[in-house]
Amino acid sequence: MRRDGSKRLLGALTAVAASLAVGLVMGFAGGCGDEQRVISSTSTAAAELQTALGPASGATSGTPDTTAMNTATDTTTAHDTTTSTAPVDGPAEEIGATVFVSSTNGAYPTEAVPDWSRVRSAEAYRNASYGVATVWVSLATYEVTAADINEYWDLPYPDTGQGRIELGLTRTLPDVNMPPLATGTYDLATPQGQAELTGWAKIVLPDGRAIQFDQASMESDVQVTALSDTQISGVFYAKDNWSEISGTFTAPVK
Repeated sequence: MRRDGSKRLLGALTAVAASLAVGLVMGFAGGCGDEQRVISSTSTAAAELQTALGPASGATSGTPDTTAMNTATDTTTAHDTTTSTAPVDGPAEEIGATVFVSSTNGAYPTEAVPDWSRVRSAEAYRNASYGVATVWVSLATYEVTAADINEYWDLPYPDTGQGRIELGLTRTLPDVNMPPLATGTYDLATPQGQAELTGWAKIVLPDGRAIQFDQASMESDVQVTALSDTQISGVFYAKDNWSEISGTFTAPVK
């Protein structure tokens, strides 16, 4: 029995070798361009050899060996494609203001002095024309209810014990119709038209009184730090020989 099995194996090997030889001859005869024919012939020969030898040791017939596939390591790195976009104008700040006022000007009250530590209204009103745009920032110790710049201009003076700070911030751009406002430093000591960003400051008081800073002797540092169509934020400082104001503001623009 063992001798007959050896003969069958030898016969199978001889047949396979012959098939391989025939496949190679056919491949060369067909030319280099017919690679598929060579592959088919040699694949058939290999299949015949596998049939003669039987299943490989350690493999199950009809079941693919997945050992190599299971040991392969996936080196693909997952990238986080999530993006977050901040609002163009940045997060909105809380409406409000801080104000400090000191004055020896004769128009400033010595009794019923406004309590500047309690600013109840922070509003801004925009107006523009050809070549000029101005925003009026009003910081008051009482409620200001003007809906637009025209109503603001018609406001009465504060009642006794009340007051408001008014900052007028102007941008001058000749030959530009209704120029937009801008962030930056507004120079209150320079007359309008002599610089792009100028302005004024005043303390509005009861009984028709208002203290305006002397442009010739004043110091100022007024900055608009954030600006959108609906809101303005900034810091301010103005001082002349008699009065001084400073503080911060965030106000809706009307």
